[in-house]
Amino acid sequence: MSLSENIRLYREKAGMYQSDLGKALGVSAQAVSKWELGKAEPDSDSIIKMCQLFGITSDILLGTDIDVQQDEAFAIRERLRRDPNYRLLFENAWKASPEHLRAAAAMLKALEGGQE
Repeated sequence: MSLSENIRLYREKAGMYQSDLGKALGVSAQAVSKWELGKAEPDSDSIIKMCQLFGITSDILLGTDIDVQQDEAFAIRERLRRDPNYRLLFENAWKASPEHLRAAAAMLKALEGGQE
């Protein structure tokens, strides 16, 4: 995942609004919004503070933690392998990048939610 996606993900996991994170970092909610939209990037001090606040490493926040990305991709591939409905849709999932697999999983999750 990208830095912008990770900022939003971990902010939401922490139960924070953009304004809450902004206050904790000494920036505006608008600055946090721009980070999450990928229109701007936080400075190094803000990255360090977010890592401390969220209890994660900078590799995870920046999206450079290969182990995390590979674990996510493996979990998605395993579901695709076991579930015949998913397998029919994505026969070549083992070739897909983690980003494509996450997008496919999000799409399928949304479709499943619409069927309930």
